Amino acid sequence: MSRASYGVQLMPKSERLRKSKDFTRVFEHGKSLPGSRVVVYYLENGLPFNRVGVAVSRRLGGAVQRNRLKRIVKEAYRANEAGLRQGLDLVLLPRSRAKAASFQEVKDELLGILSECGALRKGDEKK
Repeated sequence: MSRASYGVQLMPKSERLRKSKDFTRVFEHGKSLPGSRVVVYYLENGLPFNRVGVAVSRRLGGAVQRNRLKRIVKEAYRANEAGLRQGLDLVLLPRSRAKAASFQEVKDELLGILSECGALRKGDEKK
């Protein structure tokens, strides 16, 4: 069975940061906004779409825990994606407090950080 038959929505490869140099460029030249559960690094990319990458430190646990955090953060991004302006590279870093947080808490915090960094489209800002 394909992943689509399980209801999994994959992000197109073109919308993912996959190379180390892309992550490094965002870390070195971009800006960051920390939250208690997620840190967002962002940088203009000059493209008509956003690219996103998720990096999880080994200090946050074993592979199973790290992959769970990646899935939660990616889904929180995907849930807020429709309201984002285009042309950004985003790196999302879950923090240790994200391990105990609910999906809704991570999603709400991510939305607040994206609003703060100006990533939301005009008129979609959190009130």
